[in-house]
Amino acid sequence: MVQYSTALSHIFLAGTSFYCLRISSINQLLFCKFSFGIIMFHSILGIWRWGNPQYGYKIDKIYKLAGLLQDLLVLPCIVTTIWLRYNFSFSLAGVHTVISIIPLLIYLFNRRNEPVDAFLIGNVLSLVVISTYHGNPFGISMAMSYIISYFIIKHDMLSNLPIEVPTQDLFNYSMCFFVIFALRAVLETGYFI
Repeated sequence: MVQYSTALSHIFLAGTSFYCLRISSINQLLFCKFSFGIIMFHSILGIWRWGNPQYGYKIDKIYKLAGLLQDLLVLPCIVTTIWLRYNFSFSLAGVHTVISIIPLLIYLFNRRNEPVDAFLIGNVLSLVVISTYHGNPFGISMAMSYIISYFIIKHDMLSNLPIEVPTQDLFNYSMCFFVIFALRAVLETGYFI
């Protein structure tokens, strides 16, 4: 099935994540580069998946796996970066990313996706706490944007609204806001590693 609107939304998300990847590379933000790289990779696959009528369906498994990696690792890696930029130890800050590997292993061995939400809620709460404590408005905006993107749009809680926009399109456009807020939240910290 071809959905050019979804391919277009992936183009916007790929462009936004590429911009943020460039800025994070200049500032040597390793975990952010990884996060923005995952988003960009998934979006490039999405452009091919949804925009190619003949061969797009053939990469569906890779596209879905990249989407799972995006769901599992993007937020924790950015939260880790924010904690590191506020000069917390790597052993404390890195817990956000390391713990997120557990649901990935569960998925790879059992093909179940249930524990993902619990780990992501923990990361969102951690982000809200650290951003509130340090007065980082972009961190709070990033958390709210992620809640809207992942927990509301991706879980299809907007299905009762009278709109005919595919859920993946809404998710991609809302992730554009998340990516910009994530970059600003990291740069707002003011500390450099």
